[in-house]
Amino acid sequence: MKTNNLAYRVNLITIIAVYFLILVGGIVRSMGAGMGCPDWPKCFGSYVPPTDEAALPEGYEQIYVDSRIKKNTRLSNTLAALGFDQLSEKVSNDPNIREVTRFDVQKAWVEYVNRLVGVIIGILIVLNLAFSWKYWKVNKKVVLLSVFSFILVLFQGWIGSLVVSTNLLPGFISFHMMLALLLVCLLVTQGFLMKEQSGQQIWGRALLLLIFALFAIQIVLGVQVREEIDWIKSMTDLVRSEWLEEVGLIFYVHRSYSLVLTGLIGWFAYSNWKNGTLSFSIKLLVGVVIAEIVLGIVLTYAGMPAFAQPIHLLLASVAFGAIFYLFLCTNLRVKNS
Repeated sequence: MKTNNLAYRVNLITIIAVYFLILVGGIVRSMGAGMGCPDWPKCFGSYVPPTDEAALPEGYEQIYVDSRIKKNTRLSNTLAALGFDQLSEKVSNDPNIREVTRFDVQKAWVEYVNRLVGVIIGILIVLNLAFSWKYWKVNKKVVLLSVFSFILVLFQGWIGSLVVSTNLLPGFISFHMMLALLLVCLLVTQGFLMKEQSGQQIWGRALLLLIFALFAIQIVLGVQVREEIDWIKSMTDLVRSEWLEEVGLIFYVHRSYSLVLTGLIGWFAYSNWKNGTLSFSIKLLVGVVIAEIVLGIVLTYAGMPAFAQPIHLLLASVAFGAIFYLFLCTNLRVKNS
């Protein structure tokens, strides 16, 4: 199948943009700016956030709380009707939903930039869908994956609105993150099918599948650690360097679990080196994992510096995508010249 270079470039740019959004989202969380805009899709009632609190109406704090309560009442009723009684009760009774959001110009604009990047990705996803139609006659999977990506982005936007309306309810934040990684997998698969592949076949399909599954669990554990830290940060007066001490068992599981993953990835890389199939993608994965370990050490022993948190999340996401891409490559067959 001949590669359409323009369609492939759009797909690649979209993947890079999604990773950039993950980085920006990590910055938003590390700055505590997730509720920088208390409404969605607008920010304090405007498509461009105000620069001064004086521009807001008197009593604006309660106005947005009341609006959030109404939206969450509808959401709670819908969840109950679908049989998600526990989640419905959690949404309706979470005290954070009634928490007042005061205007902070820095946090408002950080969250606004996060949303602008999301809009750009939406545009790229539409372009990705449009250009992929050229593959309809040669590989319908390419088109179907672009359609699924488009639907997922719409769903992701809706989940993003729920993250705001529930005042960063932890379960929705984790779900929001996992959907972003699912989008990466869809786009990577689409790009893989677009590109005419050749070269050495990568060894270790079963091992890579195991690594992929375990790495997904590790990311979930990391997100849960992040949620615990958010709770500690909002409910206590502890300084940044003391947060990890209060997280408890899940942090130690997350840290120890990384040693298992590092060993498996090292064995995978060594086995491919031994078989003469050590590709650039494998070297990239090993480099990202090493950088991730270094950042984990910095976060643990250097008082959790704010700059390291979003980079830690980004590298984990890049490693996840690289593992998935390598798994796809295990289906390749060497093309004889």
